[in-house]
Amino acid sequence: MKKYPVYIVLLIIVFFTSCEKGFLNKAPLDQYSDANVWADSALTMRFVDNIYGNIYSIYDDAGNNYQPYAAIPGAGFLPMDITDEGIDRYLSGTPLQINEGQYNPSTGVYKDIWTGVYKNVRSCNLFLAHMNSMPLSNALKDRLAAEVKFLRALNYMQLYSVFGSFPIIDTMLTLQSDQLNISRGTDAECTAFILKDLDAAAGALPVQYSDPTDLGRATEGAAIGMKCRLLLNMKDYTDAAAAAQAVMNLGVYSLFAGGYEAMFYPENDDNSEVIFNKEYGSDQSAQVNSIDVYDNSPFFTGFGSVIDCPTQNIVDEYEMTDGLSWDQSPLYSPAHPYANRDPRLDASVMHDSSQWMGQTIDMSLGSAFNPLSQNTPTGYMIRKFLNPNYIFYGNNLNYQNCIMLRLAEIYLDYAECELKLGNEEEARKYVNMIRQRPGVDMPPIPAGQLTWDDYVRERTVELAFEGQRWNDIRRWGMGPQLIGTQIYGMQVQVDPSTSARTYNRVLVQKRVFDPKMYYFPIPQDVINKYPAGKVLQQNPGW
Repeated sequence: MKKYPVYIVLLIIVFFTSCEKGFLNKAPLDQYSDANVWADSALTMRFVDNIYGNIYSIYDDAGNNYQPYAAIPGAGFLPMDITDEGIDRYLSGTPLQINEGQYNPSTGVYKDIWTGVYKNVRSCNLFLAHMNSMPLSNALKDRLAAEVKFLRALNYMQLYSVFGSFPIIDTMLTLQSDQLNISRGTDAECTAFILKDLDAAAGALPVQYSDPTDLGRATEGAAIGMKCRLLLNMKDYTDAAAAAQAVMNLGVYSLFAGGYEAMFYPENDDNSEVIFNKEYGSDQSAQVNSIDVYDNSPFFTGFGSVIDCPTQNIVDEYEMTDGLSWDQSPLYSPAHPYANRDPRLDASVMHDSSQWMGQTIDMSLGSAFNPLSQNTPTGYMIRKFLNPNYIFYGNNLNYQNCIMLRLAEIYLDYAECELKLGNEEEARKYVNMIRQRPGVDMPPIPAGQLTWDDYVRERTVELAFEGQRWNDIRRWGMGPQLIGTQIYGMQVQVDPSTSARTYNRVLVQKRVFDPKMYYFPIPQDVINKYPAGKVLQQNPGW
């Protein structure tokens, strides 16, 4: 088979600089030929590291500074903004088109995901095609091949979650390849391909790495955990439960003991709960994000930030400390709506009276924290993911990792499967483990009293803003209730004479939903690339 020309390989190589964080940070590279890359063990390793660097995480959308996706329509907002979790502060652009249903194949929503995934898949296939020529030990070749298969599966899972079935490219392509314009596989074919890669990866990857510079590489637990996520979204509850149990049986993960909020702090990267994350590091590479810059108050950043704003809808999901909902608990006070709440609310959402970076946050419209020209339409800002010690000057870049899979999600996946299989008590055990995790300590749900609504609420607050909400909503068939819904905020008013504060719920946005919206349309630009006589099937209804 014809090799890729030199310039293709050069486009794929990323130049890294040394830093204190692990395997993604390497000394700068000069330009190398195709043959040299596969003949040099260091360059081969760096090629794999680059595939890791190009995987997508939700942090990459903060500020739209991610190299493969930058300046492409559809990037620059967190997934929370198109569900009941959040809203884009600007109330315009792609998020508004999605929320109002005013988009179509020509709009190019998530075109960045389509193109980015296939760039990464191409790199995976290129590596696998050159395995035999690499000057590496057989053991290292086997491990790297397993890592690359995991990464290929992860990329295809991302594509599948957005668009549904996809063209399965599993070989290195040339301009003469028959696969250049192949049709989309069936759902069964696509999921089988992903599962095959994940199974192959799980069978060859270590449970843990002994070298700390390898933190962030795929492990057996990461491969099985992603398999669990896929099987759950396929509603294969029996096999998904087995995969979840297999992850737990590895015995290497535990709920983070340092507190829910601190789990996402940079000093706690790669903590005991993390199964897989995207590693960030060098300011000379693409391994940076801007989530602190774009989702903090303008008071701290000095410019028009606060892009992604939590909604009153999501705030209402956080129970009172007695385990009752806000509208049923005697602990709720309209004058102090955030007192006596599930601690995960304060850890996830910046609200009026929040303590942050030595300041008491004032969310009244026109305050220094919520200025008229840069205000949050809901009266809320994100707190989850943010670094309380971030310094807002210099290069304005972030290096904390983005957790892409953690043990709490596996617990919740397992609980959902057990509920669906009729094993309520087994499900309740794991839901209560989440409710009573270190730093949360919510009342346990009593025996025989776990309902489906209880489970949905628990998953909602535990995994808030982490990027799986759309998959959950589609799996539950709750698009009309949680996507095509009315979005509310909280208006804070201050009496100038008494400084008394009042809180009023306000309607911020009315959204729409049609069942065809569970999957996004294949971008028209992608369809147009197919030559006459070849057809890339569009999603139903689009």
